[in-house]
Amino acid sequence: MELRVQLKVCEGCGCLWYRAQTQGNVYCKHCEVKLKAFPTAETRKLRGRPSRRILSQVWAVAEETGGAL
Repeated sequence: MELRVQLKVCEGCGCLWYRAQTQGNVYCKHCEVKLKAFPTAETRKLRGRPSRRILSQVWAVAEETGGAL
């Protein structure tokens, strides 16, 4: 069985380590464990312009309060 490896530099701490050629990680095992505590991009709050409120909801609130907003 043949295993191809690459000599890589960790982007977290700068140490040299071997990575199997089929893997795509850029951090050494030590840095991967430390970085698991950080939130992923999917769990962070979405940035940018807030979504618009649906007009039917606005009118329903206005009717409940008895007037315009």
